[in-house]
Amino acid sequence: MLSGCGDTIKGKSVAEPQIAVFHERLDAQKFDEIYTTAADEFRSAAPKEKALQLFSAIEKKLGKVKSSSTKNWNVKTFNRVTTVVLVEETKFEKGTGTETFTFHVSGDKAALVGYHINSLDMMTQ
Repeated sequence: MLSGCGDTIKGKSVAEPQIAVFHERLDAQKFDEIYTTAADEFRSAAPKEKALQLFSAIEKKLGKVKSSSTKNWNVKTFNRVTTVVLVEETKFEKGTGTETFTFHVSGDKAALVGYHINSLDMMTQ
């Protein structure tokens, strides 16, 4: 019970650095690394080929990440699973996007379970 409470309290601080790791891998075109280090839930929700195509499209259409700031966040623990959702306003070389990252946090580790990007710039380029 205390472990779940601790994860709730520090969940955001554990998950937040993983966004920078994600962006570094995206910029370096290490799409396979993003996929293979994500949680099982992420991999079962998106076939590898489709996820890699998405990451490639983001990099090709929007370019490298210039900056990212958290606009909204939420941490909750249910049945001893702590979920952190971080909504980022991200500026890329060729446009902007709103990224939503979902992580499961356990102790000092955060695993990516969901990723979504909403970008008019990406859709129109």
